[in-house]
Amino acid sequence: MEIFLTILLFALLAIIVYIFLLRPRNLTWGATKAEVKMPLIGDDIVHKPHFVATRAVTIKAPAAEVWQWIIQIGSSRAGWYSLDRIDNAGVHSTLKILPEFQKIELDYFIPFTPDQKNGIWVKDFHHPEFILWWD
Repeated sequence: MEIFLTILLFALLAIIVYIFLLRPRNLTWGATKAEVKMPLIGDDIVHKPHFVATRAVTIKAPAAEVWQWIIQIGSSRAGWYSLDRIDNAGVHSTLKILPEFQKIELDYFIPFTPDQKNGIWVKDFHHPEFILWWD
């Protein structure tokens, strides 16, 4: 009975730590408090989202340079610049700008999976400020 209570207490403690410490940090990874609170492009589209996360990365480069890397992301494209073994079926993300993927248009499909069946659609964009993806 004592071991059961110990396991139960440990599980309860793990849940509390996750809910109050780890999850909030995961949902706002890299973002400042001001960025988390500010309205973002696309907020007006989904009025009651099931999931909200604001994550950010600071890149010390002009937006026009970063844009070239962002618009070429995707499976069977430039990759995801992350954990390629998991996110890109083991295919390494590119280390260069790929001219064939430097085009973006409304309703353009960006594949998530190597079979090209799952992905996101470009809902809106403004070079080099933002891309709004829709799934």
